[in-house]
Amino acid sequence: MKRLTKISFKVHGWLGLALGLFFLLYGISGSLLVFRHDLDRYFNPGLHHLKPGNTKVPADDIYRMILRTHPNLKKLVLHDFPRDRFDCYEFMLYKRQEQLTASYLYYVFVNPYTGKIIKEGDHGQFSPSFLRWLYTLHYSLQMGIPGMLITAIMGLLMLLSLLTGIIIYRRRFWQVVTFKSGFRFNNWRTGASSLHRIIGVWSLVFNVLLFFTGFWMLREYFSPSMWLLPKQQKNYEVSANIDHIVAKAKVHVPGFVPIAVNIPTVKNGEILVRGHMPSTTNVLLQGKASSMTFDAETGKLKKQTVIDKQSMEDRFEYMAYQLHIGAFGGHVLQWIYVLFGLTPAFLSITGSLLWMKRKYPQRSKE
Repeated sequence: MKRLTKISFKVHGWLGLALGLFFLLYGISGSLLVFRHDLDRYFNPGLHHLKPGNTKVPADDIYRMILRTHPNLKKLVLHDFPRDRFDCYEFMLYKRQEQLTASYLYYVFVNPYTGKIIKEGDHGQFSPSFLRWLYTLHYSLQMGIPGMLITAIMGLLMLLSLLTGIIIYRRRFWQVVTFKSGFRFNNWRTGASSLHRIIGVWSLVFNVLLFFTGFWMLREYFSPSMWLLPKQQKNYEVSANIDHIVAKAKVHVPGFVPIAVNIPTVKNGEILVRGHMPSTTNVLLQGKASSMTFDAETGKLKKQTVIDKQSMEDRFEYMAYQLHIGAFGGHVLQWIYVLFGLTPAFLSITGSLLWMKRKYPQRSKE
């Protein structure tokens, strides 16, 4: 066991040094993104404090306008309905990439009273939407498909770092959680060691959860099929009316709350109305976990998918996403996510100080 501890210490140290910048990047960006929607509305009042008109332009008309003005789309999503009469529509466009490293997400905000685009841009652009740029940086390092694979690998390496940390501090765990191993600050070295041990133990479960779910959501990019660039082609316009379909979804299940509408841009696709079913009570299955599928030509309901009735694998897929972003427990939980989300960066800094102490003991004493 002593040999395993020694090896773990070396691996733990080198991983901390090598991944320190990534710990910092993912930690800070992830913590900011916890409040992304609130920050987005705060910094963009012009999008959410519109002057109400007497009539609204149908969402179907807006969809067809965007489809004509934005070519080569893999998918078009009515991402957010107006929250109130002062709010706008948000559409998310999935572009057909011409390069593996290119960004494929594009946003369009539309005034529901005039049907005019208020703001639009690429997620790969720092301006005009820093938060959307940060979102793409967080999961793909602004490197497209290769970046998503790198981020998935980073998730695994971070889990390995946690595993080696468990081996190193396994005898101190109970002392830390029972507050028998307190903080000592005789000098900067003992202070860094105490903080590293205490924060590492108390944030362990959270970081395992965060790194695993981050890897899980991007695991598909280990498959060669995900690296095939989509064929460039013209957008296909569906025949069914989007507003009528959303209304049908509400009537079919009283209490159903539509949140987003996935609209195909190729023939033989299906329209997917995603939202919250009134029967769903699990906090990790809130949001747009359930859906109704409609024929894109006739508008006829084809299938209803209630997340509670799906397989454990399907439910876990959505729960992993919820657990990663922390959007299921209100502002108190979000602040907890912000606090613990910064711990990997802090552990990397204190770990580097401890490594320097062992590597250069004489220099550390000066």
